Amino acid sequence: MRPKTIILICAGAINALLIYRYFSTLVTEGNRSANGFGALFLILFLALFNAILFVIFFVKKIPLIRAGLVIAFLPIALAFLTSLINGTSMFDEGSGSGGYLWLLMGSVPIGFLLVVIGAIVALFKRLKPKDGL
Repeated sequence: MRPKTIILICAGAINALLIYRYFSTLVTEGNRSANGFGALFLILFLALFNAILFVIFFVKKIPLIRAGLVIAFLPIALAFLTSLINGTSMFDEGSGSGGYLWLLMGSVPIGFLLVVIGAIVALFKRLKPKDGL
């Protein structure tokens, strides 16, 4: 199998595991923390995770944009994953998960800058006259 296929299969397994963990906690334990906001953040995280994988693997020739997206949203992913593993809120700084969100103050501007630079580079490459005609 190709490495891209293996990574996408692992991503599908991560999606399935996170969905199973959320709903099994909701059903078996009657956990009050597994409420609508938890479902919303789970859906947003999985959508963000899958969108980043889609951009990385299927949108070619714009590496700065891909890198910018990953850098900008990495702290959200880290906070959400650690909150799922620890069983706490992703906003609780005392448990450690919420501390990752403070990294957004640096990662979003850097990621946005990389996305803008990548878009400008892609635009200039497109507008560049082609030789040979």
